[in-house]
Amino acid sequence: MSVLRKLALALAALIALLGLAAGVAYALFDAAAIKRHLVEQVALKSGRTLNIAGDVSLSLWPEVAVSAGQVSLSEADGKTEFAALESLRVAVAVMPLLAGKVEAREIGIDGLALTLVKRRDGKLNIDDLTAGEAAAKPAAQEEKTAADGGQPLQLDIAGLALRDARFTWRDEMAGKTTQLSALDFSTGRVQADSAAGSLAIDQLKLAARGSSGDDRFEANIELPAIKFAEQRLATPFAGKLALSSPAMPMGSVKLPLSGKLALDLGKSTADLTLDTQLDASNIALKLAVERLSPLFFNFDLDIDQLDVDHYLPPAKPGAAGGDAGASGKAEKPAAKIDLSALEALNFRGKLAIGQLQAKGLKLSALTARLAAADGRFDVSSMQAKLYGGSLDGALGVNARGNVFTVRQNLSGIDIRPLLADLIQKEPLEGRGTVTLNVNTRGATVDALKRGLAGQASLALKDGAIRGVNLAKQLRDAKALLRGGKSAASAPDAAEKTDFSELIATFRIANGVAHNDDLAMKSPFLRLAGAGDIDIGNSQIDYLAKVSVVETSKGQEGKERDELRGITVPVRLRGPFDNLSYSLEAGELLKDAAKAKLDEKKNELKEKAGKKLEEKLGDKLKGLFGK
Repeated sequence: MSVLRKLALALAALIALLGLAAGVAYALFDAAAIKRHLVEQVALKSGRTLNIAGDVSLSLWPEVAVSAGQVSLSEADGKTEFAALESLRVAVAVMPLLAGKVEAREIGIDGLALTLVKRRDGKLNIDDLTAGEAAAKPAAQEEKTAADGGQPLQLDIAGLALRDARFTWRDEMAGKTTQLSALDFSTGRVQADSAAGSLAIDQLKLAARGSSGDDRFEANIELPAIKFAEQRLATPFAGKLALSSPAMPMGSVKLPLSGKLALDLGKSTADLTLDTQLDASNIALKLAVERLSPLFFNFDLDIDQLDVDHYLPPAKPGAAGGDAGASGKAEKPAAKIDLSALEALNFRGKLAIGQLQAKGLKLSALTARLAAADGRFDVSSMQAKLYGGSLDGALGVNARGNVFTVRQNLSGIDIRPLLADLIQKEPLEGRGTVTLNVNTRGATVDALKRGLAGQASLALKDGAIRGVNLAKQLRDAKALLRGGKSAASAPDAAEKTDFSELIATFRIANGVAHNDDLAMKSPFLRLAGAGDIDIGNSQIDYLAKVSVVETSKGQEGKERDELRGITVPVRLRGPFDNLSYSLEAGELLKDAAKAKLDEKKNELKEKAGKKLEEKLGDKLKGLFGK
């Protein structure tokens, strides 16, 4: 018998043997028995109900493949559904198994639905599944596994696929539900070697839509290659993230994503670079995780331009008003300021923004250092250019006690456009310096306003007080002295009082800023004053005192000359949005009477002096015979 004939006979025998083995396997394969066994084991070990409504099938060549359909698992109560899937298929190549290598052709899951619940008592609906994991493995087996290191495993999977999956997270304590829907996850070739501790994935794609309350989001991420070796992972990534919410003025935003991720599990460190674009803003982030547990990281964030106001909801009509009393309805309790999230933050970083608009304020070349630890958040070395000048300061927030601190020094600024953008009013003109060093604490915005304490100062040159004409107030004062009447008047945007210099300092306590050193100079007038600005209750009660120091030619000069030596008191009073000015008639008349009395005294002194001089002159003439 020739060698070829012998090989042919051996091959035929092998094929026949494999065919016989396959026939026996198929004959012994009992889908119904397998279903019953799986259901019994799940019920025995977890107390949950497993239901396999679809078919369970097996194929042996050219790959070993197991598939199942319409599978569901109940909650611990055995009634409500915890997880379900439409179909599952796992296919493994036959020949590599003989060499101890798992070479999968396909691992695919379709229509997976999973619900995780955090109950009101803080427990999860999977606690019963995870509680016995540590006890499930005998101690002797753990020792043996640790001693021999286990059997090395090699995986070579053509691809993983999770199609049309749905995940639901329901937090009954917070009353909030987050959902992921239409989740698709796929990979290219996956290779792993437990002995070498290596993992390589040719390509990974993730696409998902989701919601949290009324907010919606959509994400698409692609990692072209993932390599993990010697506890290190490195991969570039790209994708996009879309967010939509009725609370956002623009409705939705889309963020393109690109960058690199590096992870070192041995050192518990990670590095991330991310580039994205938010509307017209180009954003670059570098992040270095120095410690994974507890998490601590450094970052460097650079943004060329950012309009924060574009992403804030518009102010609600009547938000600061008191229309609740008019309607007879009780006012809603003020919203609490929750700073508890700061307790978990631990980082340091640098921020740079080329152009920034926030709450109406416009800044450029903003730089700052940020840090968070132990419930504190601090912004230091904060510098920027704004309104023709510069800013230098710091901010601080402490979650323990809801404490806020602000230190700002604004130099060389143009005060009029600054106030126009900040408070939508223009009460002052001029250029100069504003300093602020305050602190406060409280659980609501109103409490923070009423708790303000510290100091502030203002020094301006070559400006004006807008809304009031002190020269006109002087004319009203003259009319009052001649028997006329004085009436309160509202600020008039067309009126103003020019000054060459204006300085003032404020001591702030319990939300009230007190000033008693106001000094304003102009060529003809001097202005001093004292009073309170009640920030907590949005009220002002201030008495300004105007005096004439020089006169000028013309009719107005004569009027000023008549008031020379008299201090004209002007009362500024009312809520911030409805201020009024009025002359203090009593103070004016009292001062005028005093001025007249002083004038009469001076006249009498002058007359008495002249008479005395005349008498002394006559006597001296007689004495000297002249």
